[in-house]
Amino acid sequence: MVAPQPEAVTTAVKGTAEVLIGALAVWYEDQRDSKGTVNANVMCAGLYVTEFFAQCYPLEPGDFLTRSQVKTASGRQARVLLAQHGETRQFTSEGGRTSRATADHARAIAQLLNEGGESANVASYSMMERAALASLLQAWFVERIQEDYFGRQRIEAEIDPDSPVRTVIAALIEAGRQRGGNTAGAIAQHLVGAKLKIRFPDEDVNVESYTTADVQTGRAGDYQIGDTAIHVTMSPGESVFTNRCAHNLRHGYRPRVLVPDNRVVGATQIAQDLGMAHKIAIQSIEDFVGTNIEEIAGFGKAAVRDGLRELLNEYNARIDQAEADKSLKIQIPMNL
Repeated sequence: MVAPQPEAVTTAVKGTAEVLIGALAVWYEDQRDSKGTVNANVMCAGLYVTEFFAQCYPLEPGDFLTRSQVKTASGRQARVLLAQHGETRQFTSEGGRTSRATADHARAIAQLLNEGGESANVASYSMMERAALASLLQAWFVERIQEDYFGRQRIEAEIDPDSPVRTVIAALIEAGRQRGGNTAGAIAQHLVGAKLKIRFPDEDVNVESYTTADVQTGRAGDYQIGDTAIHVTMSPGESVFTNRCAHNLRHGYRPRVLVPDNRVVGATQIAQDLGMAHKIAIQSIEDFVGTNIEEIAGFGKAAVRDGLRELLNEYNARIDQAEADKSLKIQIPMNL
């Protein structure tokens, strides 16, 4: 479903959307289980039925159902519809296709839309107006997915307190890569921030969203401790050296560039080619965070476990404070 034309989102369309969303919200809340969670099949059904609603009113079973499932239902289709609303994170791989419950949810949603649409005289709407209405309803289901699916998920990785902490940091960054988008970069930045706060508890270690640029805050880098400007980047290119680090040097700061372990050699080569290697510290994120946590713990096994737990708790607290996407939180295992 393409974004509706502004002129199609009339006052009547907005009003009808509010009424229908009110009815959908009551039904949706009734789908929560004893733990307060909503099955992804409910959300998938909402995505699909609102898509058909743009073309068909009133909705008949044959418009959106085959003999056993919802038409077009698949992980790919769910991803396509989510992407149209700007949501590109990895959603359920099946998209509700293999569950008969998805068809039951679709019937219930269609009934609500038909009943509410009748009182609002949706049958008189133009195709553009109904498409605009359907888009608003679908956007509501996308928000439910963001809150009840992505918002409840956490980053999970193998966290072994007996392994070097750098190994744990590497596993968490890799889990972010697997999720896609900017997840790995956000994890890396907030892990660095958490480590700095633990190492320098009396310093005002800033807490901002991963997407907040240095220039917006007046900071010399992603973090600034003393006279050192710290830059965290997953893909170091010339610009981090010629722009950010060069600016630091001109203003009396000591730049330090933190990159994933597999990018250290490349970043060092870029700095050497630019004649800046002797002025800039380049270090892996894994070592910068991991080694320091072990040092603070005095390299004792029990203390390292406590330090790792403190790091992850501080990380999660920073996500709570800075990020709208709570699925960036890390699942802390029982062995910590």
